[in-house]
Amino acid sequence: MMCRFAAAALFAILTITLACTKKPVSEQVIVQIPAGFNGNVLLDMGVRDAPPLPTQDGAYVIEVPRTGKVETSTLLNHAHVVFHNSSDGQVWGFSQRIFTTGDGISVGGKIEFFVGTQKDFDAEQQKKNKSGGFFGAETGITAG
Repeated sequence: MMCRFAAAALFAILTITLACTKKPVSEQVIVQIPAGFNGNVLLDMGVRDAPPLPTQDGAYVIEVPRTGKVETSTLLNHAHVVFHNSSDGQVWGFSQRIFTTGDGISVGGKIEFFVGTQKDFDAEQQKKNKSGGFFGAETGITAG
């Protein structure tokens, strides 16, 4: 009887430990930036009545429109983003945020970045800093 209790307790502890240490699955996301695009890109996720993101070969695909704004009902909690950049600029200031309720349920999110030269990005940062907005880290990403 004591062995069964000890075995059940050990099984419960192992199950809880494995559940707490399980790494979340990353969603593969391909961002296609059109030739000649320069400016801010904003993806609003978890938007009710917006279309879901299309998929291709198991990856979500985001085609950046000329407006730079995309709304989707899809919610990417752990996005692994790959840029297919046909523009002349680099990707700067990438940030990803997920919005949750008090009990941790994801309800929306945003992915933001800037496409252009470092000079253009710095000028955009100055405008955002004066208006209270901001982007994340100031690193350029060259993508194929």
